[in-house]
Amino acid sequence: MRCGMWNWDADGGNDAAGQRVSPRLLVIDDDEADRLITKRLLGRIFGDDLDLETIADWDQAVAAVEAGGHDIYLVDHFLGAGTGIELIERGTRGEPDRAFILLTGQESRSIDLEATRVGAADYLMKSELDVSRLERSLRYAWEMLKHKRLLIDQATELRLAKSAIAEDARKYLDMARTLRKMQGDLRQALVRAENGEKQYRWLAQHDLLTGIPNRSLFLAQLQKDLASAERSGQAMALYMIDLDRFKFVNDSHGHKIGDGLLVQFASRLSRFLRKTDTLARLGGDEFAIITTNLDREASASVTAEKIIDAVADPFVVDGHHIESGASVGVVVFDGFEQVTPDELMQRSDFALYRAKDSGRQQYQFFDEELNRVILRNNLLKQEIQKAIGTDQIHLVFQPKIDVATKSIKGVEALTRWTHPELGVVSPVEFIPLAEMTGQILELSDWVLEAAFRTICQWRGSVLENVPIALNVSAVQLKNGDLVNTVKDLMRRYRIRPSEFALEITETTALEDLEAGIDRITALRNMGISIAIDDFGTGYSSLALATTLPADQLKIDKSFVSGMLTRSSDAAAVKASITLAHAMGMHVVAEGVEHMAEFEYLERHGCDQVQGYLIVKPLKALDLVEWYAVERDKLLRQAA
Repeated sequence: MRCGMWNWDADGGNDAAGQRVSPRLLVIDDDEADRLITKRLLGRIFGDDLDLETIADWDQAVAAVEAGGHDIYLVDHFLGAGTGIELIERGTRGEPDRAFILLTGQESRSIDLEATRVGAADYLMKSELDVSRLERSLRYAWEMLKHKRLLIDQATELRLAKSAIAEDARKYLDMARTLRKMQGDLRQALVRAENGEKQYRWLAQHDLLTGIPNRSLFLAQLQKDLASAERSGQAMALYMIDLDRFKFVNDSHGHKIGDGLLVQFASRLSRFLRKTDTLARLGGDEFAIITTNLDREASASVTAEKIIDAVADPFVVDGHHIESGASVGVVVFDGFEQVTPDELMQRSDFALYRAKDSGRQQYQFFDEELNRVILRNNLLKQEIQKAIGTDQIHLVFQPKIDVATKSIKGVEALTRWTHPELGVVSPVEFIPLAEMTGQILELSDWVLEAAFRTICQWRGSVLENVPIALNVSAVQLKNGDLVNTVKDLMRRYRIRPSEFALEITETTALEDLEAGIDRITALRNMGISIAIDDFGTGYSSLALATTLPADQLKIDKSFVSGMLTRSSDAAAVKASITLAHAMGMHVVAEGVEHMAEFEYLERHGCDQVQGYLIVKPLKALDLVEWYAVERDKLLRQAA
């Protein structure tokens, strides 16, 4: 009999016969693919103990939540007729004994804050959902539910005791001795009730693992400290902290060791903080510290260095020696500007990202440069939504030339954005923003349709039957209904699978390898060619090349540009060509800019090249005109 990884020892987990009973789970999600993924992950967690129901309809979901009957509810945020926040708000009225986990495909601090406000036990990004994160979240929700039920039972018991004592007091009012005894019993009951209420409040405001304040209490304290700094003019600092290599510790040693590491890390941070400072765990390996009454950056730097020093020595957890580090983002607030807690946290987040980019064991301050980045990103987030579907966004195409015949074997479609006021906005800037906001799905659908229109436009020209390759984003591969979207567009524009291809980077595939392979296989089974893009820049290049179902391998331009001067790059290029051919794949070299590079690739058996040596990316009609003129010249070179 197959068993899952679930082995929690939670109160209330036995039936009348003393047999082990798993939590009753309800998944509420109107996306069938996401329900199936969640169900599969739950199956891997609980195995044969899985007690699961699913609902896709809003009205049924409302009825099920209001009726109860389940222990843990996994609720999608976007449900068509309503939101997951509204559903959780209905389900938490009156403090019922149930727990909610909010699932969303869009990272948003406002949704995070709303989820905390309505009482969600956790907030999970679908794009980051895997067995480890889901199991941790369920375990946390189950533990909270256990404490909640215990407190409900205690509160019920105390209410009954108080009622009984009050009734007895009325009956024996004339009996002073009995009355005094009952009055004493009542005082004790009230003390117990007060202690129970304090315990409930503590549980609601503290992290159960480390015992330090949680996100809810942290946000309330941040609001108070901001108001105090504005009144006094005394500076305060906010530190965002991430443990380095924490995912590696979890994956290699297990969650028990990972939890022990978090507990020890919180303990080390607590040792050097003042009573007026606040340390909180915001979730996962993310911690935050507030320090007040500072003399600007000098004192803030001292604290940041202490945080770095706190993880300098290895941790010992259940006999395992674990070396870690910390990345810290710091923002100092002097009290002389108007700023909200969300804005302050956003600033410290940006500083944290810059610290991570600088390497392990680093801290970085928020400054004007980062402020300009935040302002520009906020502006671009607004403007990209307006730009999609207009002539601001357009496609250009760069050909891939067969090394032997010098004919075009395919073209890559590249998205460009020219803003009427901001000018040209680099894809390196707007594509990650679109992925972060979820706008990448709408943008990707537009790119697919624009490329298919171009295929139709090229029929009867020199580029007829030349396949157009399109890049697939991680969000699109994980959350978007990519397979059905492609099918619908192929049917609408009467496109054959041989007329286009899809390119997937290593990092995109690694976001959710299992789901990615399933969807890539489905597309390839439709006859669509798949290419592994930017090969060699990820963490598992060789493993991916042998795992992903692909027809083509594209060597990243960073290796091509260095292969004539660096032996390591030359070795990587030759090994990639050999590996691809051994697996029956064609090889395309990106970023070829010099004839010496072309000749080197030709000598070592590369199949196709792409780059400025051939031509820069051109608009659809410009590329047709270019090839009509250059085709005969290229063919003569091949001859």
